[in-house]
Order: sequence, then structure tokens, then C-alpha cells
Amino acid sequence: VSTFVHACEGDAVTKLTNEKIPYFNANIFLQNKTQIGKVDEIFGPINESYFSIKMLEGIVATSYAPGDKFYIDPSKLLPLARFLPQPKGQAQGGGRGGRGGGRGGGRGGSRGGGGFRGRGAPRGGRGGPRGGGRGSGFRGRGRF
Repeated sequence: VSTFVHACEGDAVTKLTNEKIPYFNANIFLQNKTQIGKVDEIFGPINESYFSIKMLEGIVATSYAPGDKFYIDPSKLLPLARFLPQPKGQAQGGGRGGRGGGRGGGRGGSRGGGGFRGRGAPRGGRGGPRGGGRGSGFRGRGRF
């Protein structure tokens, strides 16, 4: 995921070689899968990022040579697109669609289900859709 640049205050400063950005606190390994530390800080421009590795107890950053390669679990990488400014509508819509959209959809479904039955109950469910409201919405739908 990166190559060693230099040691600084006990941390290893490395240049990102992967097009994806590592998670904070993601474990960093050598090629032989020995863990050497965790991602501490990420800095630098988006097209050439650097990050520092907080070394594990007993591992010295100065023992590496410039150009030494470090590795990371591929599931601990984020796509660069996550960090790029996107056109307003797209970014917000995408974010909401990803997380809140799923939740909102479920809530909306229960609300609609109750509404079709022509009962006043769904309005109560709509009033407190924070978790509990969602549950009661489904319960109401099952009962009628």
C-alpha cells in the first residue's frame, strides 16, 4: 500500500502507492505478514498522499530503508472518490441513498402500508419514526 520515506518522531512516514486511501488505525504489515503498526495520520495532496504509521511496541521506524514496501488488508482501503468533492446534488443524494435512504425506505413502506388500510394509527408511527416508531409501524401492519 505504501513505501517508506523516512522516520519522524518514532513514526514511519510512507508514500501511498495504492490508488485507494487506508482507513485510520488500519493494521500495516510487512510482506511476510508481520504487523508493524497502524495508520496514524494521512496527509498531502490527493494525487500523492502520505501517511504515518504508529509503530507497535518494540518496532523502530528508523530500521527501514527508503523504498521499503508496506502492506495492508485490502478491506481496509477506501476508494478515492469518497474524498473528492462531487457535484452538490450527486454527493448528497448518493450519501443519503446509501445509508439514510435504505432506512427511510423501510420507514416509508411501513407508513404507506398502514395508510392504505385507512387507519389513523400510521400517523402515530409517523410521529416518532426513530427506531421505536418503525417497530410499532410494522406491528400495526401485522395486527390489522
